[in-house]
Parts: sequence; structure tokens; C-alpha cells
Amino acid sequence: MKILAVSTFAHPDYFGGAERVVSVVAEGLAQRGHDVTLLTGHDQKTLSEEEREGVHVVRYPVVRGKPTTFYRSVWSGVRRALAEGVGGDAELLHLHQPLSAVAAIAPGTPKKLPRLYSFYAPYHLEYLARYRQGRDSGVAPWPQRCIASVLRRADRYLLTQSEEVVALSDFSLRQIEALAPSVATRTTIAPAGVDLERFHPPEDADQRRLARARLGMENDDIPWLITVRRLVSRMGLEDLLKACAELAAKNVPFRLAIAGEGELRVELEALTVRLGLSAQVRFLGRLADEQLSDLYRAAQVFALPTRSLEGFGMVTAEALAAGLVVVATDAGATGEILADVPGAQLVPAGNPSRLAAALAHVLSNPQARREASHAARAHAESHLTWDRHLNALERAAHRLTSRSP
Repeated sequence: MKILAVSTFAHPDYFGGAERVVSVVAEGLAQRGHDVTLLTGHDQKTLSEEEREGVHVVRYPVVRGKPTTFYRSVWSGVRRALAEGVGGDAELLHLHQPLSAVAAIAPGTPKKLPRLYSFYAPYHLEYLARYRQGRDSGVAPWPQRCIASVLRRADRYLLTQSEEVVALSDFSLRQIEALAPSVATRTTIAPAGVDLERFHPPEDADQRRLARARLGMENDDIPWLITVRRLVSRMGLEDLLKACAELAAKNVPFRLAIAGEGELRVELEALTVRLGLSAQVRFLGRLADEQLSDLYRAAQVFALPTRSLEGFGMVTAEALAAGLVVVATDAGATGEILADVPGAQLVPAGNPSRLAAALAHVLSNPQARREASHAARAHAESHLTWDRHLNALERAAHRLTSRSP
């Protein structure tokens, strides 16, 4: 089958859970024999093309800056690429991420194709969360509410105009029902997976030591706690740092490594100093793929302090595959992922004290960590392969193309 996948961004040009899913799915479908073209954005000034892992990747230029400037550049980039014939022989349109997806299906596109939409989150709620301290409710300034109203219409338009929808969780299905109730009947739930070969526990103490050495992390008996997050308010990193201050006050031994970049980095570093955590906390910035694998192998505990809108949580799946004990907030779909994982800890979102108590329990108990590590890896091997997700996409694609004239 010839598939044209359209996204706003994809890994490795942009680091994020949805962006990684976009790339992994395109590559997975190509490995199954499909002819896949991925149309995605990048920060360069011209259209570019390359072959990557069996996928024909076409990148259109995107301009960062004010939201309206960014939105216009995505729209024009997608529309121009389609007008120039990108994906002109495709049999199926696989849509990712609302901004690019709406541009690909709005009236005036060269050819109407059957539409399969991979839903990750309502974009209007993610946008509003930036102005609500990362939460899914609260007051936002009126200009942002106006923009969010337009984005909500785009979210709904995309859902209602797609013949098949694939969501990553029951939580995402409930979001779809809130936006467009009738679309739930044509939505398939298919959790994402994880690369079990790339993300795995260290084979022995030497492999953990080498992983730490490559990242410049101390190698001693103090357990490493890690998180991998965009540094924005929705990710709850302020709550994690406050929880760590409580751990330090109670003399619980730990070190924390935070991987990722974002608009709050300077603010978070300043908070670290104010809390007296400079000796325990390391900001690693954005890590390359091989460094990210090392980070998981270097640690013992993974924290996911999200405040809202966790549609799936790719990093949670990666942590489980790496055999880490996961301590997370009950935000979005995280509870679904961790429901059957022995030793995983789930606490209310936005509550640093409850988060600190859960972290103290696992950081202070080496035997419990070892048992939970084995359980985490076993769960990933049984429940988090990519085959289930790719199978669901293929079935939806075949239903669509078989109905096409």
C-alpha cells in the first residue's frame, strides 16, 4: 500500500513522544512492505528529501516564533508540498498532529484520499495548559482563549473528517468523545510500543558504570533518579524538584538527572539553587538517542511528575523496558500503563509531598527496587511491543482502502 503520512514534526528533527511515534510507525509500516512517504516540518528554509529506514522523508520549512507565524508556515509548507506532487500516487493519507493534518485535508487539496488519523492529544488543551501552570483547567488570558477556541474547532474538524481514528489509550478515547461523540464508534485503541532492543536493563554493574561514565554521572552507591521531559509547566518538574527538597530534608540519598530542553530551563535551574539541591540535581539538556539509552541504564528509578494531558507516555514505556521503577502522577493515561506493573507507584498530580513519599519508599529499599525492575521489564516484553499498534493501523488502513472506489 502507498501511504502518505503527514506530521508537523517527527523524530529526530524534534524530540517528543508523539514525534517519536510518527517516525517509528512510518518505519514500521515500511518494514512491513508498505511504500511510505513522510511529509514533516523542519527548521530549514527549503524543502528537502531523503531516504531514512525505508521511508521517503520530505521536510517542508517551518518558521518558529509567534504562534500565528508558526501556524501559517505549517499551513503553507504542507499545502505547497502537496501542490508540488508530494505523495501524489498515495492510496491512503495517514494524519498526525492537528496543524499539519488540517492543512492536508482542508478544501483545495489536489486529491482526496481515505483518511486515517492517529490521535495523540487535543491540541487546544495542550495550548491552554501553557497558560494554566500546566494544568488541564483554570483561567487563561483572553487572547489565548481565543486562539484555543480556533484550535478546538480544528481538533474537532480533523476528527469528524477522518474515516478511521487510532488512539493510544482509553483516556484519549474519552477526550475524543468530549470533542466529537460520534467519532468514538470509528476509533480503535492501540497503545504505542517501545524498542525492547534499544531500551533494556544493564547486563551487569560494569555496563551501568560505563553508561554513567559516558554521561559524566557519579558511579557510587547513591541511587540515580531520572526523568526525561520537555521543560514546560505541564510536565510538573517544579513539583519534582520540591519533592526532592523533601527527600533531602529527610536525608534520603538520591541524585536526580533531568534530560530535556524547554522554555523553563533557566527558571528550573534557579529553583534548584533556591531549594539547596545544586549538589544532587543535574540538568543534562537534550540527549541524542544513544545517550538516552545510556541514561536509562545508568539509573534505578524513573519519575513522571506530569500535571495533565499525558495521552500515553513514551518515556514511561522506555523506563519500564529499561527495568526502572516508575514513580508517576495519576495524570492522563499513566494509570492505564502502570495498572498491572508490580512495584510501580502512582500518586496524585500536583502534590509534591505525596510524590516525595513514594520516591522515598523506592529509593530507600534496594530489594524492592530489584524486584520491581524485573517486573517492569517483564511487563514491557509482554505488553509494550509495537506489533499490536502496527497491526491496528494496518487493519484500519485496509478497511479504508477496501471501501474506496
